[in-house]
Amino acid sequence: MGNSSEVQCDKYYGHGKRFVGRAKELMMLDRWFSNPEAPLTIFSVTGMGGIGKSSLLSEMLSVARNQGATAIWMDGRSCGSTPSVFLEYLSSTLGLETMRSDGNPRPLSLLSETSVQKRLVLAVDNYEELALLESWFMEVFVSKLPLYGVLIILASRPEPASAWRTHPRLQQRLVQMPLQHFTCEEVSEYISVVGSLNKSTAGTIARVTDGHPLGLALAVEAADQRRNIPLSDWTELSQMISARLLLELTLPRLHPMVEVLTLLETANQELLASVLQTEVTLEEYNVLRRMSFIRSGPNGLALHDMARLHLLRDFRQREPQRLQAMRVRIAGLLKPLHEQAGPHERRQIARKMLLLCQESMLQHRKYADVSADSLFSPMEVMRAEDLPALHKLLRQWCEYSMEPWQAPSYPAFLDELAHRYPEGIVLMRDKDGEPIAMFITVLVHRESSGMLSSYFPNEMQECFTPEELNCDPDQTDTHFAVLAAARDDVPGYKREELVGYMSLDRLSLLGEGARVILIATNPHLKLFLQSIGFRSRRARTRLCDLYADQANVLDLDLRSGQFGDWVMSLLGLDTKSSGLQQGTSGVSQVPWSEQDVRKMLTHLHSPGELHEYASRVNGMTDGIHLQTHILDLLEGRIHGISQQDQMLLYAAYWTHAGNPTAAAQACSMSRATFYRHLRAALIRLARVL
Repeated sequence: MGNSSEVQCDKYYGHGKRFVGRAKELMMLDRWFSNPEAPLTIFSVTGMGGIGKSSLLSEMLSVARNQGATAIWMDGRSCGSTPSVFLEYLSSTLGLETMRSDGNPRPLSLLSETSVQKRLVLAVDNYEELALLESWFMEVFVSKLPLYGVLIILASRPEPASAWRTHPRLQQRLVQMPLQHFTCEEVSEYISVVGSLNKSTAGTIARVTDGHPLGLALAVEAADQRRNIPLSDWTELSQMISARLLLELTLPRLHPMVEVLTLLETANQELLASVLQTEVTLEEYNVLRRMSFIRSGPNGLALHDMARLHLLRDFRQREPQRLQAMRVRIAGLLKPLHEQAGPHERRQIARKMLLLCQESMLQHRKYADVSADSLFSPMEVMRAEDLPALHKLLRQWCEYSMEPWQAPSYPAFLDELAHRYPEGIVLMRDKDGEPIAMFITVLVHRESSGMLSSYFPNEMQECFTPEELNCDPDQTDTHFAVLAAARDDVPGYKREELVGYMSLDRLSLLGEGARVILIATNPHLKLFLQSIGFRSRRARTRLCDLYADQANVLDLDLRSGQFGDWVMSLLGLDTKSSGLQQGTSGVSQVPWSEQDVRKMLTHLHSPGELHEYASRVNGMTDGIHLQTHILDLLEGRIHGISQQDQMLLYAAYWTHAGNPTAAAQACSMSRATFYRHLRAALIRLARVL
């Protein structure tokens, strides 16, 4: 355990939970505060889930405040994926921490005012969630901090990226702190100060939990409450934590609150009460806060990640319909809060809403059927030693995604990206830790756009204006999705399922205030992305086409303030569809003629004129609804007509309405050929309607 005179490591934290152990790590913190120069230092706290990273961060911040430093806690899951969002979050957190002292109207100015006498400790929990920002964080943010009086603490599951360990300026400032299981002495101390157990029970717990902090905490809590839990359920708690055990440790009247926490990363007392539509007393809230698998933070209570995973699986298996209904109810509650909140809080709420709708997208989109996603660990940024395996993935991807003449530039691109912006390459691993899939996205700004334009000149011209390519790195808000590659020999999975899973994982990181854009040729990918809200337009040239598949530019822009409506549409899509079908099942349908369709399409730009036709189409309630439905057909978001018919009808009645000469030219046809094919397209659309 270490000398008791080194660091006092037996303290209360988090409203009644006692901190035990980690003497070596706390001694490093004490040395930094004892150093009269206090050089800029980065602590990297790493380890498996449940090993105690968040607890150590809480204790370090408590020590820092006792030393008179400004101590800031940030959650990587709320930091956003663009520099501007990160800086707004940091500004808000700094302002909240210091508002009682000097009322500084410009909180970020505190960063430049930091000194040996006025120290700052900045802790980022779940740092791996900042993967897309890692290069910016290292090269821009950290480089602008004072060289003295600043301590950065980064907590993450994976070890720090090799870029940290080889960085010419930062490697000497990096202190790695890989956390291990508790030693026998630490286990004994934990049991003695936290529980009131007899020696036999204490010995059993120490033996079966193998020093895993979360497993140890759960076992002590169960024994201390004298719950009748079989010894077999405790066995190897360091590896197996079941939903049944977690619920057994929870008082029945608190189960609804735990259910809410399985769907929300964090919730305070007020939010819990709003979701449950009943009072949550302070006594109940404090009981939750003291439970071993629930953490307390600035934004309320949160389940430990491992506990949340087990409870969510259990909830999904037991009552999937009630689970989905609760998601919809929570999203409906968060939507007005999101619209009324300030910039930083709005982005935190956006994160909660994205998590609610992510599983709906997984469940209801065939392209992204990843029902067994629990087998995979979270996606993580590549490491230098992964590069050979990623090149193998890339070669396979080029074989089925590229024309032969396009492939040679990709290996060099992968090498340069891995060197300059490794955070843009995230991957999935199998149970043995081998990469099985990778996804590449790049934040577009004046420094990265030169590299992108050298490898993808046609794509850059299709997707971006010169002003966007020259954007300042601190102001960028657009991610360019380059590729998603996956092995085709993973047992139980198709390549497309892995690609779909990765796409949704990257989408969940965007939040509000960012945009993603890409070039797509795969027809199934186009339909999938359009079905979840991506806008699509045909590429202006044919230079990005893949064989017979024409390239489209697709983008999802979450900068327009419609984020809440987008989430609600995803959550309520199936419900709406079924309701519409039920509501219109008794409508008498009149067959459509070619002339009917032609007349209706002439009013496509005027929803009011379309209203008289709405009742003739299943599920349509008014002209606006019918206009949306027709455009979905013509733009390929829903199935029904061929790509050529889409092109003909879209040109004739939408982009070049009233100008048949321009429409024929857009379709590369003479007017006579255009009219002949257009009539056939109208007849086929009449059959669909």
